Amino acid sequence: MGQTESSPEQARQEGKGASGTLFDALWGVPIVFALLSALVYIKADNDDWELGRELAWWAYLAGWALVVLTAGWAAATRRKPKWSTALTGVALLVAAGVLQFAANGDAAPWS
Repeated sequence: MGQTESSPEQARQEGKGASGTLFDALWGVPIVFALLSALVYIKADNDDWELGRELAWWAYLAGWALVVLTAGWAAATRRKPKWSTALTGVALLVAAGVLQFAANGDAAPWS
């Protein structure tokens, strides 16, 4: 049986320290914000919870803030992201934004 997960020791051997591992992981975190946003909106919509509809937007926008901060970190340190993870995170944020706007556009912070 092969080991599929990287251990800290394997990361050190590959020349990737803790910051490199964190850098790679941060590109996938916006997926969590997109899912959180969807779940908060579903809960708010089912319970007629107006604040929840606004919180869903703020959770979604926090995902974009993380993308911008991580991209800034990448530019400042001249690191390249793991493209499959980065593109998946951004694509899911875009899709979640389109769905969020279609279902919850009137609660958007800019409206």
